[in-house]
Amino acid sequence: MTLPKAINPCPILDASVEVRFTTKLHPSAVFGMIYNVLQTTFPKVENLPILQLPEAVRATDPNFKFKPLYRISNPNFVAQIGPDVLAISSFPNYVGWDMFSKQIFSILDRIEKVGIIGTVLRIGIRYINFFDNDIFKNIDLKISIGKNNIAYENTIIRTEIEQGDYKSSLQVANNANQNNKLGSIIDIDTYTESNLTNFFKDKDDLISGAHAKEKELFFSLLKGEFLKTLNPTY
Repeated sequence: MTLPKAINPCPILDASVEVRFTTKLHPSAVFGMIYNVLQTTFPKVENLPILQLPEAVRATDPNFKFKPLYRISNPNFVAQIGPDVLAISSFPNYVGWDMFSKQIFSILDRIEKVGIIGTVLRIGIRYINFFDNDIFKNIDLKISIGKNNIAYENTIIRTEIEQGDYKSSLQVANNANQNNKLGSIIDIDTYTESNLTNFFKDKDDLISGAHAKEKELFFSLLKGEFLKTLNPTY
């Protein structure tokens, strides 16, 4: 199947790449080292609300593991940084994979040079898409109870799908609210915890591979007649 390069209007609310890692530094030093190499590109700095919690709580509660503490941004991109995580987003608007991937690899190249990352534990790419209709009518996903299909009223479905060396966490919901508009979301987080020993050497293939798996899953969900209404370009 030939996948579209884009659909219009673009349904993507947020697109992000996340890298989880161990560091060679004291955790409190990670943000400063990363910001030092990114500040010319990301001039705006914000503390995230999690910083209001005591450090002892953040360090011992597993729910706060891999949570960013700081947000830096420019008009097209956002980077969120924690002691063991870096997330890069195309926000507030999706700029397309070509431009987004160039920004991702540029950031990672600069971070590699300062040598703060010890071991990469997980990489993931996540796309959250919003549609202003009941998406269950337009996708090839069926849930039944016994022999009866469910009505899909106020429905949230989450599952995990194996895709070779990658896994995709798929969530579909038709009770989403975006700017006071009711609709549906397709949320796909494609990740791997394998083959990361030489992450910086292999990062292009690893991240591009995750993007390809995410995109393949997304378009495999859409019914052909619905896809035609989205003005795909190839």
